[in-house]
Amino acid sequence: MSQENVEIVRRLYQLMSRGDDALLELIAPDFEVDFSRRFIDPFVERVDPDAFALFVKEAGEAWGELPRWEPEELIDGGDKVLAFIRFQAKGRTSGVEVDVHVANVWTFRDGKPVELKYFGEDRDAALEAAGLSE
Repeated sequence: MSQENVEIVRRLYQLMSRGDDALLELIAPDFEVDFSRRFIDPFVERVDPDAFALFVKEAGEAWGELPRWEPEELIDGGDKVLAFIRFQAKGRTSGVEVDVHVANVWTFRDGKPVELKYFGEDRDAALEAAGLSE
């Protein structure tokens, strides 16, 4: 089942980068987004699939176009998937390009993601959270 989780995460990033509502079918109804480690507008919020799809679309509005979430490495951690991704976006008004490598941990229950936790560039914390400390 855990390799399936990796493939679901890969698919979610593809759908997010396209703003595709097909992602609604892939996440749990009680999905939690934890961006408490983010520098700008940190938050933790339980959202339903519709609200998560809206969150992705609002990211596109904030940046002027949808950001790209490109998985560079997805690591199977059983009920967790550690994702090292490349996030790319361009500022709506400034035109400044953002190109960063960040870590996310996706937690699964019953074959669906129930949590997305953002770790920014803190690779060690992400590894620990996924139970995969180096």
